[in-house]
Amino acid sequence: MPASYGAQLSGDVSERQIAALPRAQTATARLKVLLVTSFPPSRGDLNEYGYHLACSLQANPKVNLLILADETGGKEEPTGFHIRRCWRFDSPFNAMRLLLQIAKEKPDVVWFNIGFSTFARKPVEAFLALTVPSLGRICGCYTHITLHTIFERIDLKDAGVRWPALYRVAGRFATHLVLLANDVSVLLPSFKKDLVAKYGRRATRVQFRPHGTFESIDRGMKGYDARGKTILAFGYWGTYKRLEVLLAAMEEVLSKIPDAELLVAGTNHPSTPAYLESLQKQWKGRGSVQFLGYVPESDLPPLFHRASVLVLPYTSAAGTSGVMHQACQYGLPIVATSIPEIQEIAEEEKVAVELYSPEDRHALSNHLIRLLSSDEARRCISEKNLLAAGMMPMSQVVGEYLQFFEERISKPRVRKQ
Repeated sequence: MPASYGAQLSGDVSERQIAALPRAQTATARLKVLLVTSFPPSRGDLNEYGYHLACSLQANPKVNLLILADETGGKEEPTGFHIRRCWRFDSPFNAMRLLLQIAKEKPDVVWFNIGFSTFARKPVEAFLALTVPSLGRICGCYTHITLHTIFERIDLKDAGVRWPALYRVAGRFATHLVLLANDVSVLLPSFKKDLVAKYGRRATRVQFRPHGTFESIDRGMKGYDARGKTILAFGYWGTYKRLEVLLAAMEEVLSKIPDAELLVAGTNHPSTPAYLESLQKQWKGRGSVQFLGYVPESDLPPLFHRASVLVLPYTSAAGTSGVMHQACQYGLPIVATSIPEIQEIAEEEKVAVELYSPEDRHALSNHLIRLLSSDEARRCISEKNLLAAGMMPMSQVVGEYLQFFEERISKPRVRKQ
């Protein structure tokens, strides 16, 4: 437990006398947090979310932060963070490496920012890494998981799983393992409900906490101030995020708005390595559709400021949408498929979203034509989404996490010296 030390100082005590006091008498011990996450310049799963968690933690004077991140091959590190690159994607030794670092640092909190495939896509390697939160707890650390996906929401057909029955057994076992951490936070209320219904007492330490919106933006620039003809689609493409319906709708949009353009940002999903390349061939030589590839964090502001509308062409989802939250912070109108996760985010967080059925390209094109043709329509939705973003800033979300951590570790635990 981080100790609090208070010195009762009278008004006539000099600054020199205060400076001479032991540090423990003049300051509150900082909460030592190990954040386990993929982290830029890595392109690993959830690296952007990990970066913004770290920004809020680093800005908090009550926190002493160390990031246990994935290896990047010696790429230039972000400045201002204490980072230890101690694990590698798909390595079978990640559990051992992480546990050694945790034992060495003796933290107050080990906070995992993960999904089921954050550490590995290979099943054995992924399973071994998922033992770390429970093993850390057994070793006496307080371990907390922010779990971005739950297995029960994964559409195995969309994910391209070859042996779905075996995968279901493995996924259920992996979820039991994750629930052995001290506490688990999920990002939608229905995720908590599903876990409690499926795993009973195992899920009693699951809480819902909002995703939060990132704050490193210029709010003076809003989506409706863009030139009004740019559609943005963003993601890892080829599994449950697909572009065929959007590209078909784009043909209809161009027939009504010839100067419209579609920007496709992001890369292939690892399970579909040639997906984007096949689509690029079909649209080669047509400037109305541009494939931008991976967009680093530093280049996101100009990209979102350029866009007029964001499209989320999902066929399913196993978690909440980070891109949807980014659209809110930039004041972008959103057009998305009417899947349960998108609908729940819109209702829970008061986000304005135009919905269409996943296969209905005509409905999608109608939404896009209406929004691209009307500054007022975009302005109205933009203002609603900026308001929604302002109600859930990342600093507030992280502050609530930290308050919860302090309450949890203050009860039965005494911090190791």
